[in-house]
Amino acid sequence: MSDGDDAGGRGERSDAEPSDAYVVPTETDDESETAWRRALAEDGELTPEAVDTLISRHDGRGARAIEAVSEGRVKQYRDFTVVVGHADEYVVENGGCTCKDSEYNLDPDDPTERCWHVLAVAVAERIGEVDHHEMWYSEVRDFL
Repeated sequence: MSDGDDAGGRGERSDAEPSDAYVVPTETDDESETAWRRALAEDGELTPEAVDTLISRHDGRGARAIEAVSEGRVKQYRDFTVVVGHADEYVVENGGCTCKDSEYNLDPDDPTERCWHVLAVAVAERIGEVDHHEMWYSEVRDFL
């Protein structure tokens, strides 16, 4: 992840950083879920194989995550990582999300069940496509 000194540009992850520095951890209780996250971190880019894996494992949520990353909608503030949705912004931390899908539809103990916001953060972190901002999210939220 970037140290954010570009204040609005996309950061790039240093290869020296441990995978546990991610907001969405690489290691899960599901081997195949961990495998695609590791592969993505090693490749550092969204390869066709990574896209196929993400969509085959997470269906429409995977496709929406890829769309969000490609549109630069994953934002890192000093206090939170946020994904900009079509109707609201969602805070992602510790591999979980504040969206209704996570709250009502998905099992938080099953690492294969994640909303598209969490998947977008997982992808963006590993390919250096997180938009870093040197401000507190609470400051930004006051304007929304």
